[in-house]
Amino acid sequence: ARVLKKRGHTPIIYEKADVLGGTFIPASAESYKGKLRDLLAWYRRQMELSKIEIHLNENVTDLSRFGDEPIIIATGSTPRILKNVPGYERMIEACEFLNGKEVGQKVAVIGGGLTGSEIAYELALMGKEPIIIEMKDDLVSQKGVCLANSSYLREWFALHKVPVHLETSLKEVKEGAVVCIDKWKKTITIPCDSVISSAGYIANPMIVDKKKKNVYFVGDCRKVGNLRSVIWGAYETAMKI
Repeated sequence: ARVLKKRGHTPIIYEKADVLGGTFIPASAESYKGKLRDLLAWYRRQMELSKIEIHLNENVTDLSRFGDEPIIIATGSTPRILKNVPGYERMIEACEFLNGKEVGQKVAVIGGGLTGSEIAYELALMGKEPIIIEMKDDLVSQKGVCLANSSYLREWFALHKVPVHLETSLKEVKEGAVVCIDKWKKTITIPCDSVISSAGYIANPMIVDKKKKNVYFVGDCRKVGNLRSVIWGAYETAMKI
């Protein structure tokens, strides 16, 4: 919207929530992410300074109202829910925790990607006792992550003796414990007070008529990415219009 406005267009934002920011609100919530919260505040302030029309609490389901005007879809992603795991409903989704949901003292974090590892780090800084359970053979194994960040997290967990179970899969979530299968195919029970699910996210694009040529998809609804990739993608889309 900011780039479109600078280029002489009249962007209008429709947001189903009561605040701007979407997933970036929980993504910038951890105590050590002050600069990201500053960036979010800056974007909101830019909307005010640019006098961009914003409709909050408005969930758009029909695009026909916009006619042939360019339409940018930025509906984000949805969390992957481990419904095949008995007791999955006991888990707290990562964004729920980042948005303020309380957890107990000993917390099992299911998923040791960047989000799960950062949550475990934040839990430790809070004085909690995180336990990381990751199916792959390394933490933060996804591509595109700054090596300094991923290396720091691995070394910090090792230094502070945070339990990390690699090549371990979740089998069941029980009251006061999780049951897992370790890399030796043994069943292990890990006591915990709370369980946070950080199993990744799935693009959630709005379904539109493929014949429409005036619709653009940006951000996680196009492809789940990171802060850099979604901002650059949005900029490039605005420059095409």
